[in-house]
Amino acid sequence: MNNLRIDFLSLRLLLAVGQTGSITQAAQQSNLALAAASARLKELEERLGVALLERHARGARLTEAGQLVAMRARSIEQDLSQMGLEIEDLLQGVTGHIRVVANMSSIAAVLPQDLTSFLKDHPRVRIDLSEQTSRDIQSLVADGQADIGILTSAHFREELLANPYYMDEVVAIVPAKGRWLKTKSIGMDDFFSQDLIILQEGGAIAEWLGDLARSRGTVLRVRVRAKGFDALAQLVAAGLGITALPRRVAERFSKLLRLRILALPEVETRRTISVCRPRLGHRVAAAADLFDFLSLRHTRRLGRK
Repeated sequence: MNNLRIDFLSLRLLLAVGQTGSITQAAQQSNLALAAASARLKELEERLGVALLERHARGARLTEAGQLVAMRARSIEQDLSQMGLEIEDLLQGVTGHIRVVANMSSIAAVLPQDLTSFLKDHPRVRIDLSEQTSRDIQSLVADGQADIGILTSAHFREELLANPYYMDEVVAIVPAKGRWLKTKSIGMDDFFSQDLIILQEGGAIAEWLGDLARSRGTVLRVRVRAKGFDALAQLVAAGLGITALPRRVAERFSKLLRLRILALPEVETRRTISVCRPRLGHRVAAAADLFDFLSLRHTRRLGRK
């Protein structure tokens, strides 16, 4: 095993078998003849000294060892793809490539403007921004799949360093009609008695509402699950239910649609959105600059109050 040599094409073939459940389909995806694909997989098993596949009449599935090898192969594939991007950046004169993962609230509220300000002073830096749930962001940053994370969380993993980024507040939004026209706030019992519109993929606010409901011995009456704040707001405006959103987001939609913003006075609705990075340092030097820049935004916002 010390001088183990593995062809990456064979690893990709194994990944394809895991995805399709079929050596035949995996061979087709890899542009290989079935006999050649089978020979590659057999040689890979012999080199590793362990069975990677369980073959059966309907196809094949990965063994426990096969799943382990596939997981490592997937990581290698991601590293190779990242290396290709970084080489392309180098050829184009880009000095830093920062991978940022952020929750929907920050992307809808303040992050785009802050990234624009940062890039004005760092014109040769490239940022890849992707939206993730707060639940997943810590893992992505800790595992090295992202350089910077922006999320809502009260507790952070030991391998992460986190600073406050900005403060937000959760509010209810309701249709601007009927009983809501003269209402300025809503109690939680009343809120939970309504038909609710919740994000399809969950998120920090949905989890917070679920925890509150359980603490009161009730459950969320979810009428519609939708993807994105825009869809939530439009469904509320159509009268299908009510929801809870970050105030900054709710204020924007209330100007565009017939919506009212209601306070939730019975519970603590203020929350801190944080920026995090690996505690041991940055893969990309420019990521350190971005982390410091976003951390300072919190101090500056406090100074303007």
